[in-house]
Amino acid sequence: MEREYDIVARWVAREILPHENRVRVWLTRQWRGAVDVDDVLQEAYCRLSSLKSIEHIENPLAYFRRAAHAAAVDAVRHTNKNIVSMTEKDWFDVLDENPSVERQVEDAQELSRVGRVLASLSDTCRRVIELRRIEGLSQRETAERLGISENVVENNIVRGIRRVLAAMADQDAMTGEDADQQEDARIGKRRSQ
Repeated sequence: MEREYDIVARWVAREILPHENRVRVWLTRQWRGAVDVDDVLQEAYCRLSSLKSIEHIENPLAYFRRAAHAAAVDAVRHTNKNIVSMTEKDWFDVLDENPSVERQVEDAQELSRVGRVLASLSDTCRRVIELRRIEGLSQRETAERLGISENVVENNIVRGIRRVLAAMADQDAMTGEDADQQEDARIGKRRSQ
């Protein structure tokens, strides 16, 4: 029996990924630089990937837009700024395109992590993901460039994303277990004193 996250990952690859450019343009127009569109899209993907079920979703594009809009609103809220009361100086601060040092380090670590997971995939699967997700080629362009059918591209993107999500979830779980073990050891050490 197929696990729920496999179903959700396949649904995201099939129903959501093709709309990314439309939602990107929509976010750029709606938020006019007040949010980092890449961050908002990433957050929207995280939210969609963590869904327990997709059966209630009738219009994937509309759902993707709602998820992206909610992520954008949360991003603005995390800056502790009220959109309505923002001054011109505040807008200048929001429009600063330079990420913080902490953000740059986090991004570099996350990129390295994703790169290691991608390296573990087959060459075809890795190239499909790179061409579709990093270079932004269409499914047809990716198929032409690699000399494979569009069905093979679709199957590899689904399989690849599923493996990447599973590998990252496993890594997160292991990190969480390490933290739990360290906390248990710390508590145990304190009790023995």
